[in-house]
Amino acid sequence: MKETTRFHRLTPDKEKNLVKILCNRVVISKFEIRNSCRGVLLIELLIVIMIIGILITGAVKAWDVTIQQTRFTQTKKEMDELCYAITGNPELYAEGRRTDFGYVGDMGIIPDSLADLIRPPENTTSWRGPYIKGKFAENPDDYIQDAWGNYYSYNKDSLVIRSYTSGNNQTPQTWIHRRIAESQNQLANNTVIGRVLDIIGNPPGANDTFIRVYIIHPYNGNYDTFPPLGQMSDINGEYSITNVPQGNHKMFCIFNKLTLSDTVEKYATVYPGISNTVDFRLTRGF
Repeated sequence: MKETTRFHRLTPDKEKNLVKILCNRVVISKFEIRNSCRGVLLIELLIVIMIIGILITGAVKAWDVTIQQTRFTQTKKEMDELCYAITGNPELYAEGRRTDFGYVGDMGIIPDSLADLIRPPENTTSWRGPYIKGKFAENPDDYIQDAWGNYYSYNKDSLVIRSYTSGNNQTPQTWIHRRIAESQNQLANNTVIGRVLDIIGNPPGANDTFIRVYIIHPYNGNYDTFPPLGQMSDINGEYSITNVPQGNHKMFCIFNKLTLSDTVEKYATVYPGISNTVDFRLTRGF
């Protein structure tokens, strides 16, 4: 005989109790799942925040290094421009001769301060500035301030321009230096030598007393003729003029003997720190 499975119908009260039990179990399961998800999300969020913090810290450090390097580069460039403004750019040439000798070439002296590069000193006539080419619309003192906003230190005697960068005078390892020249003599006290010959190449001999060689160059911001009476050549026609500043200067040689006279003009480029040679050939015989 087959056994017959019997289903007993629950009473309404038992059905309600069973439903409550099942609902409670579902709610408990949802709560457990929700709490588990919240724990996972919180840990993930903390990890993300830590990573972002690390990235931001690294980015800030890299940005600070970049800014500092940019300031160093900008300051070095500005200091080079200041040196060029004082002594000229040695790389500027035209027709085989140097054309730029800066403030010293025009004035014959070293500037007392960096302000002289923008505004002419009093009682001078040979100033041809401004020697700093830049835009100072926002701050007219930009040319004397480094990229950190600090004023450059300029020493006329030592010929050094210095930036203290972001430090101070107690941290020399961070300073930037630029030496304008090896010495003031190299810039302002040069020698021009040469020889005077007549049209066929003869030296003056006894006619040396009738020859004068002149050079016109600036001195203390004004033009004058040095030496005042001109430099005489010797019997071989050789002459020497000292204390000549670097630059392009006009020279002329005059031969004047009774009814015989002749004048020859030249422009001489006087380079710093060397003996510069300028020879003259007259247009007539002695």
